[in-house]
Amino acid sequence: MRVLVVGAGSVGTRHITNLLSLGVDVAVYRYRQHLAEELAKTLDVQVYGSLDHALDSRPDGVVVCNRTDEHMEVALKAAGRGLHVFIEKPLSHTLDGVEDLGALVEADSLVVEVGCMMRFHPCLQRVKELICEGRLGPSYVAHAYAGQYLPDWRPSQDYRHSYSASSAQGGGALLDLVHELDYLVWWFGPVREVSAFLGHVSELEIESEDVAEVLLRFESGLLGHVHMDYVRPTYRRSCEVLGRDGTLSWDDASRAVVLERRGEERVVDFTAADGFERNEMFLDHMAHFLGRIEGGGGTPAVSLEDSVHVLRVALAAKRSSAEARV
Repeated sequence: MRVLVVGAGSVGTRHITNLLSLGVDVAVYRYRQHLAEELAKTLDVQVYGSLDHALDSRPDGVVVCNRTDEHMEVALKAAGRGLHVFIEKPLSHTLDGVEDLGALVEADSLVVEVGCMMRFHPCLQRVKELICEGRLGPSYVAHAYAGQYLPDWRPSQDYRHSYSASSAQGGGALLDLVHELDYLVWWFGPVREVSAFLGHVSELEIESEDVAEVLLRFESGLLGHVHMDYVRPTYRRSCEVLGRDGTLSWDDASRAVVLERRGEERVVDFTAADGFERNEMFLDHMAHFLGRIEGGGGTPAVSLEDSVHVLRVALAAKRSSAEARV
């Protein structure tokens, strides 16, 4: 199998390395050609100097991991040639082109995955299982938290020059940390109403928001609160679900799911295996994508439909903050 990777920044390089480890023949288009050529010296990849030439070579799949504001342009070009597509999160920074992509995917029965790899986290999968099993009774409230100091994200890069620093390029805490919105939609279904405050509250030299506080009302009636930030001095990612009969909580630092039920002792219900690494989620999601291509379809792990809905929720949060309304 042959896969084209478009964009070779930090996540693009991760995908290239993972694809090679999965035994895939990898081609790369990188916008800065001198960097692409440097990449080819260290990894066994074919480098293209033109995106159109790379797409015309008819790879089995295309992995889109350039800047967020350029995702849709590349995805539409690939799908327009009948190529299967893996699009890094978030799907885009606007809804422009999203309906056109959906039409192309449906017309040619293309395989599409959107890179919200947190759905492959074993702890979050266990939380979903416990919710579906009814261990909490009806779920009433969900809290999700994600925060880390932006300059620590990519220590080898000046954060001021990253896409994260620019709202126009699709950066900002809300879209960068969209996993939290995604897994809540995965667990609880569509969102009906959104209210949010977004702001640049720190001394970070960026043009995007560094904090987002989002309130959600789901179609089911469940209420959600999501906090995302670029300013927390130490990394934290966690969630809690409150139900009639108990609560579920997860913290990425402990890699454990804790279940507390009314009248019962607090128990650690599940712990990720010793040695579990973040990259395993990327590998598992890419293997799923490749398996769907080889198998002629199958069920998406992160569907285009879900990702469009999550993008609509994120954009509604931006509007809510800007217009001071639900």
